[in-house]
Amino acid sequence: MDANRWLAFAGGVSLGVIADRVLPPLVSQAMPLGDPFEALVADHRHFLNLLDQMAQSRGRGVVWRTQILLRLKRGLTAHALAEEDVIYPMLDEQAHAERAAGALYSDHGLIKTHLYALERGLAEESPWLARVGTLRNLLERHARQEEDIEFPRLRALMDQDGMTRLGRHIRREKAMVL
Repeated sequence: MDANRWLAFAGGVSLGVIADRVLPPLVSQAMPLGDPFEALVADHRHFLNLLDQMAQSRGRGVVWRTQILLRLKRGLTAHALAEEDVIYPMLDEQAHAERAAGALYSDHGLIKTHLYALERGLAEESPWLARVGTLRNLLERHARQEEDIEFPRLRALMDQDGMTRLGRHIRREKAMVL
């Protein structure tokens, strides 16, 4: 490959990396924001809905289970990144709820363990469905703790500017997962 083609190739790769990794967080900052806690609650509802679909998947096959599991994993990954990098540190530092933050971090670890087991067990329908039920119960309990206790605790500490900044931080973190 001659030098001009090499430079054109390298420039294209560079632009691709920039477009893939840098632009999504920047674009997410420019979009209009609503209540950041309500967005996280909407995520919870979406994940529980996906788990309900998974629980009713008897006879649908490995390909279908794989597709829906990947949708769940991608969404949970972005959501967890935002909570672990933004919400839980706020709980610890601003709300002085270190124990609650630690328990929520721990739940995320358990959720990841269940996701791994679901991915490994896609071919065995009955154990897979049982694991889906266990994960759904865990996620529902976790979401209830956040929605009923921790989010209101943080919301009480914030003014409108703080809510706007929080929404931007959450969206930036979620945009990191492509």
